[in-house]
Amino acid sequence: VLIGCDGVHSVVSKWLGLKDAVHSGRCAVRGLGVFPEGHGLNQEFQQFVDRGYRFGIAPVSNEEVYWFVAYQSILNK
Repeated sequence: VLIGCDGVHSVVSKWLGLKDAVHSGRCAVRGLGVFPEGHGLNQEFQQFVDRGYRFGIAPVSNEEVYWFVAYQSILNK
């Protein structure tokens, strides 16, 4: 097993003979919210979708919530 976490211009992917990265037309921002007192959410993934946008949350534990927002890049408009 080889895991390469060296970014978009990966030396590992070049070594494996993979194609260069291309712009997918989407951008994303992700994060982890920490709530020391607890977040009070149900332990389920939730996703909200609108034209060109997607937002989601997923509780990781009783104190942590993974979140993301993805959207169409302005380069594609």
